[in-house]
Amino acid sequence: MPATPVAAGAPVSPSAAAQTAPTAVVLIADAEVDGALVAAFAARGAEVRVVADGALALLEAGRLAPTVVLVGADLPVLDGVGVVRALRAMRGRGEVTVLLGLGPGDLAQAADGLEAGASACVAKPYLAAEVLALAGLPADPAVTPAGGVALPPGGASRPGWAAAEPDPEVLRVGAVSLDIGAHQVRVDGAPVAVPPREFRLLRVLLERAGRVVPRESLLELVWGSAQMDSNTLAVHVRRLRRRLGDTAETPWSIESVRGVGYRYRLPTP
Repeated sequence: MPATPVAAGAPVSPSAAAQTAPTAVVLIADAEVDGALVAAFAARGAEVRVVADGALALLEAGRLAPTVVLVGADLPVLDGVGVVRALRAMRGRGEVTVLLGLGPGDLAQAADGLEAGASACVAKPYLAAEVLALAGLPADPAVTPAGGVALPPGGASRPGWAAAEPDPEVLRVGAVSLDIGAHQVRVDGAPVAVPPREFRLLRVLLERAGRVVPRESLLELVWGSAQMDSNTLAVHVRRLRRRLGDTAETPWSIESVRGVGYRYRLPTP
C-alpha cells in the first residue's frame, strides 16, 4: 500500500507513550514526506512540524529552534541547498542536524548541499530507519538513540554518502575511533583525552572523511558562527593532530587544503 503524504503546516505531537518533554524537535520541509516517517518520529517522543516550502522552513526554524531539520532538495520559493545554507548562517544553529533529502533527479545537488553545511544526504523516498539513524534517534523505540550515516539505494558510490558503520554511535576511520555516546576517542585502541571543542571538530571531520570540509562550515558547525577568526580553527586543528599522533613533518590524519579547508584522510588500502 502506498504511503500517505502528510499535510504541511500542522504540528505533530509526540505519541501518548512519550508525553513528557520531547526527545527532539523535528522540522520537515518537504511536501512529499509520508505519514509513516512522521509517525516514526512522533513514536520516539519527537515534536514534528511539516512545511511545504523553503521560506516557511526558515520561519519555523527561527521560531522552533529544531534539533533536526529534514529538507527536500526540490522545494518551492527557496530550494533545499539554499535552506541548508541559510540555516547554517543563523547564529546558534551550529549543533542542529540538517539532512538534505535527494530524489533520483537531485543527485547533482549532493556536493552543493554538503558544502553548504548539510550534516548528511539521504535518499528519497525516505526510509524511516535511515532518517532516524541520521537524526540520532533509534530505528526501534526500545533502542538507545544513536547517530549514523544512511546508505542510499545504489550503494555508497553515490556522491555525498558514506556507508553506515556497524555501530552507528561509533565513527571509525583507520586507527581512530570516536564514540559519540561515551564522548571518547581512541587511537589504535588506546584512549586519548580530547577536549569538547576538539571532539566536535573531530566528529565533523570523521563524518565527512575523505571529503574537504570548508573552513566556514567547520567554524559554523563547531563554534556556531562562520565569523570566527580562522586562526582559531588552525590552532584547534594543530592541537587535534598532536593528540592523534601526527607530527609536523607527517600530518597523516588531517590534511589542510590550501584556501579551502580541511579533510580527514581515508586510510590507504
